[in-house]
Amino acid sequence: MKLKDLKISKQINIYFGAVFLVVAILVVNSFMYVDALWKNTSGLYNNPLAVRRAVGDLKVDVLLIHRDMRQLPFEDNQQEIENLLGNIETYVADMDRQLAILYDRYLGPQSDIDEVFEALTRWEAIRNETVRLLRAGYVEEVEERVKSSGVGGAQTDLILNHLTDISDFAIVKGDDFFQTAQEHRNQIMLQMIFLCVGLLILLMVIGLYLRKGILPPLVKLTNATEAINRGRLDTRIRSMSPNELGELSRAFDAMSETIQREIENKEKAARISAVMFSHGTLRTFCKELLKNLLEMTASQIGAIYFLDDTKSRFERYESLGANQDSLRSFSVIEREGEFGAVLASKKMQHVTNIPSDAQVVFPTVSGDYKAKEIVTIPIAQGDEIISVISLASIKRYSMDSIQLISTLVNEITASLNAVMSSQRILEFSQKLQATNAELEQQARELEMQADELAEQNAELEMQKKQLDEASRLKTNFLSNMSHELRTPLNSVIALSGVLGRRLTDKIPAEERSYLEIIERNGRNLLTMINDILDISRIEAGREEIEITRFNTNDTISEVVSMIQPQAQQHNIELLHTSGDSGTTIETDVSKFRHILQNLVGNAVKFTEAGSVEISSKQIDNSIAISVKDTGIGISEESIPHIFDEFRQADGSTSRRFGGTGLGLAIAKKYANLLGGIITVTSTPGVGSEFTLTLPLQYIGGQHRSEQSEIATDTNGRIQSIQQNVQGMMGKTILLVEDNESAIIQIKDLVEDLGCQVHVAHDAIEAFAIIDQTIPDAMILDLMMPDVDGFKMLGMLRNAEPTAHIPVLILTAKHITKDELKFLKRNNIHQLIQKGDVKRLELQHAVSSMLYPEKPKDRQETGKYRTFVGKPVVLVVEDNMDNMTTVKALLGENHIVLEASNAREGMDLAKERLPNLILMDIEMPDINGIEAFRKIRRMPQTQHIPVVALTASVMKHERETILSHGFDAFIAKPIIASDFFQVIDGVLYGK
Repeated sequence: MKLKDLKISKQINIYFGAVFLVVAILVVNSFMYVDALWKNTSGLYNNPLAVRRAVGDLKVDVLLIHRDMRQLPFEDNQQEIENLLGNIETYVADMDRQLAILYDRYLGPQSDIDEVFEALTRWEAIRNETVRLLRAGYVEEVEERVKSSGVGGAQTDLILNHLTDISDFAIVKGDDFFQTAQEHRNQIMLQMIFLCVGLLILLMVIGLYLRKGILPPLVKLTNATEAINRGRLDTRIRSMSPNELGELSRAFDAMSETIQREIENKEKAARISAVMFSHGTLRTFCKELLKNLLEMTASQIGAIYFLDDTKSRFERYESLGANQDSLRSFSVIEREGEFGAVLASKKMQHVTNIPSDAQVVFPTVSGDYKAKEIVTIPIAQGDEIISVISLASIKRYSMDSIQLISTLVNEITASLNAVMSSQRILEFSQKLQATNAELEQQARELEMQADELAEQNAELEMQKKQLDEASRLKTNFLSNMSHELRTPLNSVIALSGVLGRRLTDKIPAEERSYLEIIERNGRNLLTMINDILDISRIEAGREEIEITRFNTNDTISEVVSMIQPQAQQHNIELLHTSGDSGTTIETDVSKFRHILQNLVGNAVKFTEAGSVEISSKQIDNSIAISVKDTGIGISEESIPHIFDEFRQADGSTSRRFGGTGLGLAIAKKYANLLGGIITVTSTPGVGSEFTLTLPLQYIGGQHRSEQSEIATDTNGRIQSIQQNVQGMMGKTILLVEDNESAIIQIKDLVEDLGCQVHVAHDAIEAFAIIDQTIPDAMILDLMMPDVDGFKMLGMLRNAEPTAHIPVLILTAKHITKDELKFLKRNNIHQLIQKGDVKRLELQHAVSSMLYPEKPKDRQETGKYRTFVGKPVVLVVEDNMDNMTTVKALLGENHIVLEASNAREGMDLAKERLPNLILMDIEMPDINGIEAFRKIRRMPQTQHIPVVALTASVMKHERETILSHGFDAFIAKPIIASDFFQVIDGVLYGK
């Protein structure tokens, strides 16, 4: 058998066997070469190289010993001598090791090594004698012995000469090894070249035989594939080779044959499908379908049957090539004839071997021919057979024809159903045409109505925008007018007060009363303007809520004290009844106070005789505060309107008692903002009772803030001013204000304290004064031209000389929450509304600004503190990474309590009473400074030292934090040495 006729697997095995043989020969030859190379290399390394290395080490040891021996007579210190002798012993031990290597590896005469050994032995005796003489004190003789010309030096040279001879022999021996290795290399390289060339020739010969047997059949197969790809479906290879390529060629021919048949069937199916989709009516569709089926399948007879309306029989609808008289209907129920099997299985049926006496005939001009085979095709709609197609042939059907019919069954079914559906839709569309005409008429009418509605909506939208714009303009107008009215009104109030104080005892009492009337009515007008401004802010949705925790009885007492003079003027008894210490609630204290002022003020104003009583009680999670009076009362029909803006019970009430009618409207709106309600019960001529109900905790989600502590004790204020009046003599106050009336008023009140007031009308003039003299304090107006008070305050705090000047703020505008945050962040002393400046309040503010109250000294515990067990440290920090850092630093020497916010920290401090508190400054909800103040106000925790933790590292920021009373300051990021220095200083006084 030829090589090319062998199985491909055998040919590949032969080729890979040859490759394996080649590789094996190369491996064996390489192994032999490596082994010879190893022998030469190991001989070179283990003998000449090892001997030369040992000789080199021996020479170094000899020279080192000779050096140390020469050094011995010059050493005065016995310890140094002993050290040198010890070094010599070490070198001698190394010489013994190297000498052993020479005995083992040296390939020359052993007498050479014996000479070295004998020389070393004599040298050792010389050294021992030299050491003995040195110890005996013969230093000069020792010096002679160790010289190069002495006995020791001569022996050293002798040893070195012997070692040089051995080294020279090793070099010669190494050259011999190298020459031998080079000869082996040349021999092996020549062998490898001949071997590789021979093996390559062998592989090329075998490869050419394999290529000749494999490549031509593959080329034929590739060409045949490309031919079929170009459309030549009749291309065949017809290979007779017995190997795998021959089998592949024969399989390829069979596949080509199958592909050709399938493509031809698909082309026929495509033509039939095109015909089916090109005719719309059912009759035309059935005719064309039968025509093409007969043509494609070589059938001679075809008929289509449809299920009748009663769904009991199949009636002939269209036929081709059949005797019309022989085509009859078929019963669905009895399932007779060729339709029976189709109806039962709902699948195509192929009937073969029809007897010669069957009635299925194909008439021709030359006679009738009997059908040999019948194909019956069911057409289903859902689960129901609605049509049957029957084909008959006088010859046997080919497998291609049967396969074609099977392929087309689903398409015929879908097309026939689609045509039938189209016909039914056409019938429905004719019925719906009249209805559509009516609906179109109705649609036109609805469209006209929609256009009218769209016009109305557009008009309403325009009216809405106009109303919104009008509301916005009204709000802006009220806000702007209220602000603009404050400036001249401030002058009226301020200057009338100044004149009243300056003209005391200088004008008649009647004329002085005129000034009091001017000032009093100016303040009443200011109250009205404030009410208008409050209403405008509420309607504009710009009212902000600041949540504070406070005691209701304290606030009610403040309101009672405020309105008490008005009640006394009307001879009305103003009562505050409370059976307990009051209820603590969380809400906006200023709006709560405003509501009470309006309710109590109204009650006093509309009561001519009798009393006004304020009472409070807690009901579940709410508090109810009632204001009951014995006034004129309100009629039942007027009660729904008393909370409207600019409304009172009736016109006569307004004329009789005065007022704008905004007080109750503002009170109700504020109550709604705080989540509460105001209810009223009244009897005309008897009195009224207004009840404010608020939740104990505001649920709107606004942030909490520390309640501003403004003293309301008049005697306390006077006492504070009197205590500081001597110290305030000569203090300089810089007043920055652009309104002359306000300047006169403020300057007059401050100069009464003995302070020297410098006036600046704008920021530029103020900074010019500061450049000359740094004032002790400042009073700053926020609303100024060019540079306003906010910008100037920021510039002051960013400059080192003015960073710590206490500042009191004057303003006639409403302060927003963001503006208030800015002022607090820049450490202002107090905020006073212009136009409502009270003499005692302003002077107390200036006094406390110059001489702030110092916190009470904490309980002294001694300079050095001691603890039983580990100190307890409370860490209040909202950042978990910083908390982990502090805990890691404190380690096992402290007990660490963790609090993630200020409120939790205060509770832990009160409960556990730690030895030290580390307080983060920047925290949400309540910041560290506010929490520190609360801890200092609690008697049980006011003695605990508190250290501030903050990322603020500027000098003025550090001093500002310490000025609040913190015991120490630790900057972030935390440095361990600084951290422990501060902790030890605070805890132990170190």
